[in-house]
Amino acid sequence: PLIPNQHLNIVQIRDSLYVYFLTLALGNTIHFPSESIPTDADIRARSKEIFDTFFRFSAVRNPWARAVSLYYRREGVQVSDRLTFEQFCQDHFYASDTCKHPTLHKNQFDWHCDENGKSLMDYIFKIENFDDAINEIADRTNGRLQLTKLRENVNPLSLSHAYRDLYTEETKEIIAKRFEKDIDTFKYTF
Repeated sequence: PLIPNQHLNIVQIRDSLYVYFLTLALGNTIHFPSESIPTDADIRARSKEIFDTFFRFSAVRNPWARAVSLYYRREGVQVSDRLTFEQFCQDHFYASDTCKHPTLHKNQFDWHCDENGKSLMDYIFKIENFDDAINEIADRTNGRLQLTKLRENVNPLSLSHAYRDLYTEETKEIIAKRFEKDIDTFKYTF
């Protein structure tokens, strides 16, 4: 745990495996060094090997609904009590703007990519299709991963379920332009 309440992207998760295995290898030698001590190359190879065995999956959300949810969020940076929704849309540039540990990713897609913009995920689903995704993930992992649907961290004051009602043509277009990559990649419509 490098960061409390971490909010890591797939590259940070991949790279933290190296840190984890490095931590296990260092400072534990009580005998005269030998060939049994892993080299840095060994540690990097082990972390890559483990990462490559993972079934990597993630969810994405409709950018317009997500913007409303971020506007009303109760954790991280709370803005709905000091900004209008229109002001929030004008100032909302990154997919994690209101997180305690923002990563400055422009789009949700950026959380899933390596340094070259290639997705490292095995499966990405729309949160609106979570029921189908539960079955798909179980099928793809031969039953190793069994997800259940829990509704936690729900803000009763959020209007994300009725997001369309909050938008003007201008704010709708602002979000469409800012998150065009997600909209195009995941085929979202307003």
